[in-house]
Amino acid sequence: MQLWKLTLIYLFAIIACTFLLLMDVPKWQIFILLFLYVFLFTMYPHFNALLWTNNLKKVERFLEVNKHKALYAYPYAIANQSKAEQKAALHKIIITYKQPYVKHNYAALLAILENNYDQALSEAKQIAKEPFHSYMIAHSEAYLGNFEQAEALLPKLTQKWMSSSIESLISFKRQDEENFKHYSTKAIKQARGIQKYLLTHSFQEMEAKLK
Repeated sequence: MQLWKLTLIYLFAIIACTFLLLMDVPKWQIFILLFLYVFLFTMYPHFNALLWTNNLKKVERFLEVNKHKALYAYPYAIANQSKAEQKAALHKIIITYKQPYVKHNYAALLAILENNYDQALSEAKQIAKEPFHSYMIAHSEAYLGNFEQAEALLPKLTQKWMSSSIESLISFKRQDEENFKHYSTKAIKQARGIQKYLLTHSFQEMEAKLK
């Protein structure tokens, strides 16, 4: 968020707190109101774009403003940049984040982008967090053409969009355009925030290859 906007937000908060104290409002009520106010104007847009919104234009604006940050450069690159820039964004995430499950997750995505599906499967198996572990294994197995192995993992995918996404990928690999459209549309409807944005642009690229 721009500095002048933050300055105005906090300046108003200070004035409001002073006024409420003069009105003898209990301090615990002031604290709650202050927390809600700050959350609404500073953190809510962030969480909304990440997790909740169905408005892809809001997500696009959020990503454009934050594309200098490692984690947001990749989804922005998926929609707006070349394969080389997507790979560079993934490399930056892998280097920047220390959590092993994050590194292996994005290393698997990088391997898929490089058409190295065996390496993607190897990275996916090292993700020590569900449902990402099962999702990325299923993702890699689908790219390898091991559809039964991918489908066997569907019950472990606790986020609804994940199962639909794997089904759409399997349909894509089978060149089944009808089922691809069905499952990709379903996955996009089930997803929110940046995940919806990622799926939308990924499926658009895949659909173009089916035509």
